[in-house]
Amino acid sequence: MKRIATIAAAALLAAPAFAQDSAQMDEQMTMLQQRLQEALSECQVELDEEQMMNLTMAQVSGIVLTAGSSDGSDECQEIEAIANDS
Repeated sequence: MKRIATIAAAALLAAPAFAQDSAQMDEQMTMLQQRLQEALSECQVELDEEQMMNLTMAQVSGIVLTAGSSDGSDECQEIEAIANDS
């Protein structure tokens, strides 16, 4: 019984840390989504809802990193190629 009480107490202490991590992750995902949408709209790349949902994390990262690169000459072409890569 003492062991169960110890485990329960540990779980109660750890719960706020997990909640904070979850909230922090949600905030980061929201920021990533905003940067993705900005990059696509700036380059006038239109994706329907299904195409957006099928983007991999590698594609999302590639689009966001390409949009943030200093070389803007082929930026939109690269973003469109990444977005349409299936």
